[in-house]
Amino acid sequence: MKIRLLFLEFLLLQRATSENILIWPAVGSHWINLKAIINKLIARGHSVTVAVSSAALHIDYSEPSPVKFEVFQVPFTTDKYRDFMDVLLEFWIYEKPQLSHWQAYRKFSAIIEHGKNITNGICDGVIKNEKLVQKLRDSKFKVMLSDPVHFCGDLLALKLGIPFIVSLRFSPGFTVERLCGQIPAPPSYVPAILSEFTDKMSFTERVQNVLYTFMYDWMCKWLWRDWDSYYSEALGEPTTLCETMGKADIWLIRTYW
Repeated sequence: MKIRLLFLEFLLLQRATSENILIWPAVGSHWINLKAIINKLIARGHSVTVAVSSAALHIDYSEPSPVKFEVFQVPFTTDKYRDFMDVLLEFWIYEKPQLSHWQAYRKFSAIIEHGKNITNGICDGVIKNEKLVQKLRDSKFKVMLSDPVHFCGDLLALKLGIPFIVSLRFSPGFTVERLCGQIPAPPSYVPAILSEFTDKMSFTERVQNVLYTFMYDWMCKWLWRDWDSYYSEALGEPTTLCETMGKADIWLIRTYW
């Protein structure tokens, strides 16, 4: 019942009951997808504020817009962010098709680990900025829409004391969706993202799919190890990134719509 009411508040409220909604975005195609939702929210009379870093790509917060932008400073430049994204896209588009699953897994893990400083900088720019957090708290937001490609949207929502909705296309091996969102996706039946299998798997492919799922689970847990400490310190109690993300009230999986 709570989820149904929150979903109605998020998408179906009339203009007479407009609310303040906070957006925690990612970049590139992720931002394009969020913009479609943002435009619908504005058309329904809601007030939308986007928390965006000073080095954000593809988000032009300098032009006049019905969207409000809360810009926070980060310790890196837009060029550094663009360089990281170029490396990631180069791998995804040109290198990965030429590599084995194991080679692609190792290269992808190394790229994400290398980009940890950028993600850390984005999180610190908000979570450790008490003045900004208080300003956002005073704005009385009703709900947050968060893209978990950039961590800490869930963390910010908890610090603000508001519910949050996750908008996600996919994670490697469906790891985030399964471990954090509790989405049923048994690897013996559901092909793992990046496995390149279809839903018509042979017995051998099903065995391989199970191994790929375990591989991406291990990768994510390894990459999350420092974030568990970060989240625990920020909330002042033992927790994990996955546990915190799992507190989302609604998961919008973009492969479904």
